[in-house]
Amino acid sequence: MMKRHPKLFITLFVVPVLITILYGLYFIGQYLATFTSQRKDSEASFLAGYSFIPKLNPSEKNEHGLMKTYPVSDSYSKFKVKSLLFCRNASKFRGTFEENCHFIQNYPIGDSGPYLQELGFAGDFVDFTNPKIPVVVTAASSNHFLEVQALMQNFYSVVFPKYENLKFIFYDIGLKENEKEMVKKHCRCEYRSFPFEKYPEHVKILKGYTFKPIIVQTVLNEYGFVMWMDTSVRFRTGELDSLFKITIKDGVKFMEGGLGVGYRTGPVTFNFLREDPCLFADKNEIQPTFFLVYRTRFTIETIMRPWVSCALTLGCMYFPGSQERISCMNQNGLGFCHRFDQSVIGIILWRLYHADIGRVYIPVTFFKVQRDHTARYFQSLEEKIDLVLVQSAPFLRNERMFTVLAMVFVFSLKIVLYGSL
Repeated sequence: MMKRHPKLFITLFVVPVLITILYGLYFIGQYLATFTSQRKDSEASFLAGYSFIPKLNPSEKNEHGLMKTYPVSDSYSKFKVKSLLFCRNASKFRGTFEENCHFIQNYPIGDSGPYLQELGFAGDFVDFTNPKIPVVVTAASSNHFLEVQALMQNFYSVVFPKYENLKFIFYDIGLKENEKEMVKKHCRCEYRSFPFEKYPEHVKILKGYTFKPIIVQTVLNEYGFVMWMDTSVRFRTGELDSLFKITIKDGVKFMEGGLGVGYRTGPVTFNFLREDPCLFADKNEIQPTFFLVYRTRFTIETIMRPWVSCALTLGCMYFPGSQERISCMNQNGLGFCHRFDQSVIGIILWRLYHADIGRVYIPVTFFKVQRDHTARYFQSLEEKIDLVLVQSAPFLRNERMFTVLAMVFVFSLKIVLYGSL
């Protein structure tokens, strides 16, 4: 049949194959053209997102006298995130440990300069007596008042019996007056009110979390060894000697997080620090929910100074609109959301340790995180005090009666003795 009808064979078999091949080539060409166009648009908009830093309005205050949070501005919401397709050739950190230390130490200090001397970063590093156990530090505003009570209840029942000399400092970052009084009465800690007035206006925005590295650095200057706990931290064990020893050896210990630093850090931050987000695309977050820092020249100059400088500079750790980017539901691109102190410490520690990042992680055997776990610990302490008073009332009444009778007896004895004279 093929010999008889060669034209029919070509029509039925060869032509469709050729059409299929041509269509495939056309489709590939269209795909490559679209890909190139999207890449250019994405990179352009990503770079535009770098330079976006809206203006604050410091005159707007909330009911606590702190700066209001700001909605996401249109220019931040509309820029496209950088697709992971552009990080497909795995970016790798280069250079020695010393070179990466130098790279971090040369991060821009932004607007933090006027505050660095008071926070212990200016001048020569001065050693002081090496502490063996840390000072415990936490902070809370009114919306976390019940959660911080649960933290204290756990701490005093699990950890404190093992370390009765452990100092506890509580920072008030927005409590109501009655809550302040309850903390002062029951927390068995040193109460401090965070001095927002000393720092840039954006530090007053609590959802920017810039207060945390500032607090930690302040206490490091005083005591040299700090264990920070968010209000959601709960201890599994009170045996912390091994954790303290490895922190003294390594300098810092942090919680390991999930997902990627690149996903959860805004492009504004990467731009400010002059870092390539692709370096952090597949790097797990490092969470400052629970961490320890031991004061050495290395930890102060290479970890705390860049972290604090970024906190103090508008457009680094915090930028207006960023507090609305905490939610990270979309995982398809870099810079989709932002995690403030967590984003920045992740960049610093991955830059330093990358291949050896496991050395900074705290073993989960020591703790757990229970967000929104609350307790009325202070109220239970009040009720115990009331119960003791009620139970001791009869004794107090008897004691008072005994005192009166004793006074009558002494007075009578004096009269008898005086009369006999």
